[in-house]
Amino acid sequence: MSMSAVKEKSKQKMPASFPVRRMDYEFQDMPKYWCNNESTFTHYFTGLSTLFPEGESYFVRSVRALRENIKNNPQLDRDIGAFIGQEAMHSKEHHAFHVSAQQYGLDPESLEKATGIILKAIERTFPKKWNLLVTVGLEHYTAVLVVEMMKNVNQLMTDKTIRDLWLWHSVEETEHKAVAYDMYEYLYGRGLDAYIPRVAIFTFSLVLITLISNTYQFVLMSRDRQLLNLKSWAKFAGFTLQAYRKLVPQFFSYYRFDFHPNDTDESEIVAQTKVKIGLAPEQSTFIH
Repeated sequence: MSMSAVKEKSKQKMPASFPVRRMDYEFQDMPKYWCNNESTFTHYFTGLSTLFPEGESYFVRSVRALRENIKNNPQLDRDIGAFIGQEAMHSKEHHAFHVSAQQYGLDPESLEKATGIILKAIERTFPKKWNLLVTVGLEHYTAVLVVEMMKNVNQLMTDKTIRDLWLWHSVEETEHKAVAYDMYEYLYGRGLDAYIPRVAIFTFSLVLITLISNTYQFVLMSRDRQLLNLKSWAKFAGFTLQAYRKLVPQFFSYYRFDFHPNDTDESEIVAQTKVKIGLAPEQSTFIH
């Protein structure tokens, strides 16, 4: 057998660092207000959820656009394949949740479509490197949020299926949190010319996702005729202030010159979360 054939065979056997899981949640029996029994909480997280189907499809396209350039790094290539598989499942399951949420007449699917319009405009405008950087930055943003989801926020979710959706998604976001970053670093290095666009595009992405998610919450509150529910807004404001005291310093760690997603270790909370939602032992993986 030739040396190239041996290398190819070895590459085919090399597993990704994390699995792709197929989930098929059923949301038909969800209550109207499934987060803290409050309209503000429920509509915030529903609005955030409507970013995922189109957002994660955009992430997949951004890494696929440059994947050919990392083919000589077999482990990273396998991890990118698993990243694509996980993100595709997240898009599928959050879309199924939005379809079921139509029963309350709030039309979250329309917000999915709006997200798609915005992201496709960005994709057409930005070069491939910048589109990858939007993905890198928002993967960090998400990786920070999901730790808080696994530790605390899931306890506010009164519907088990929706709670499990968010916790499964959180586990997988943690598993693949470094893939897009490692791809960027492999392609463009760690020098100043890689750092400056990295933090510039992150700033843009952070502002964009904050504006969109807050706008979507207001839209859903308005459609639900809850916009003037001041008591619910006050509860949500208290929750937000408390959460962001913890989250903001972690978001801003991305601005360190020597930042890497694996600077933090979430293996303990991930293991606990897997037990909580009943992920089989053979589906478990390490956080690398």
